Amino acid sequence: MMSEFDFVKQLYLWGFPIECYVVYHTITVEQYKEITGKNYVDASTSTSAGASESANTAASQA
Repeated sequence: MMSEFDFVKQLYLWGFPIECYVVYHTITVEQYKEITGKNYVDASTSTSAGASESANTAASQA
């Protein structure tokens, strides 16, 4: 039987996003980095200039 880590790793290899598996504690932040080679960034604490720019653009067009 495949471990949860191996399952998530396979999903990543198939091109699926795996950030939610960190959020729901299926894999750790360290395991995320091991799988992806990238540091995990919590989407709820990060800011996106693109999101605020599109909101400003929509407001100015209204």
